[in-house]
Amino acid sequence: MSDDVKRSLTRTRVLEAALRLVAEQGLEALTMRRLGATLGVEAMSLYRYVKNKSDLLDALHEHVLAQMAIPRRTGRWRRDAARLAYAFRDVLRDHAGAIPLFMSRSAATRGSLLHLERGLEILVGAGFAPLDALRIFQGIYALVVGHCAFHYGPGEDAPIPEDALDPEAMPILVSLDLTDYDPDAELEVTLEAMLRALRP
Repeated sequence: MSDDVKRSLTRTRVLEAALRLVAEQGLEALTMRRLGATLGVEAMSLYRYVKNKSDLLDALHEHVLAQMAIPRRTGRWRRDAARLAYAFRDVLRDHAGAIPLFMSRSAATRGSLLHLERGLEILVGAGFAPLDALRIFQGIYALVVGHCAFHYGPGEDAPIPEDALDPEAMPILVSLDLTDYDPDAELEVTLEAMLRALRP
């Protein structure tokens, strides 16, 4: 390990390398030793930039959220809440390897908590009590993360065996043409139905 390599390290570079490692090998492959090897340094060199593995995961959570394209507010709370959710969906889709991180880890840094605050501002501004706004935001968060885990997370969809579909017992399923099924439309229909049902 050269001094030049050490000097070229920054916290951002460490997090970008961690994100690439997660994208290529999955979250479970992210260790300090493996990340150090990716960067060409000893694992101990990373502790100048993150305190420990837990701090690395929190920082990665924040780093992904920092790449969200924050939509401009329209003043229409349902539209604003939906657009924020879709921006979150987009960043998770772009960094699908990090989806398990959002399934297992809550916001714990200033940057991650600011994302939560943006959602609460929309809902409290619409007239919801702060605690109700938090509950609604958490429900939207869970919907988006679950949707992304199902459609974009690790693993592949197995085709449904033809003999599993019984036309008599499952006439609606059999009638569906899912050739051009759009996961984005699935989220949009579900989220907009949820938001329409809510009243401050």
